[in-house]
Amino acid sequence: MFYKNLNISLKKIVFPFIIFCLILLNFGSINAEEPAPDGFKNISSENSGKFKSILQMSPPDPIAGPVKFALILKDSNTNLPIEDAKVDFFAETQDEPKQYTIGLNSPQFKNIYIGMLELEKPGDWIIETSIKTNNAETNIITPIIVKKRSRSDNYFSGNILFIAVTLAFIAIPLWLRRESKKALSKRKS
Repeated sequence: MFYKNLNISLKKIVFPFIIFCLILLNFGSINAEEPAPDGFKNISSENSGKFKSILQMSPPDPIAGPVKFALILKDSNTNLPIEDAKVDFFAETQDEPKQYTIGLNSPQFKNIYIGMLELEKPGDWIIETSIKTNNAETNIITPIIVKKRSRSDNYFSGNILFIAVTLAFIAIPLWLRRESKKALSKRKS
């Protein structure tokens, strides 16, 4: 009888405690996306072999022109920063030849590799990041969409603003000159 009561009380106490401990242990392994710094957007987060990587892009919604990429590297087993990798960034689209730049370590954060590519044409681009260390290598392939640079969209309002500012720079000195002449003629009379 005592054994049955002990067994029931163990089930009521131990099993919830074990479940609670498992939840706490696995809470650190939840793969929540790390926030990107201002001006950047996370475009890829992968655990690939030895590497845990987050690829970021600036500006967050790229337009045709220069785009900066930042790759944050950590060891997937130890979660320690990887500071000695060779990182290369490639970009290509159907119409353009493949572009290439080296990812350089940030002086302050040595596991952040930064590179800039000139994505001149709007459309779909494929960004490939090559990561190599002494004992492992991997590639990360991420598609992005580059928007058209829209200088002509504001052409009309930009011209009106230019004309208004030009007229102000001409009209204000002329008005001041006329007012000063009026004041001088009143003094003389």
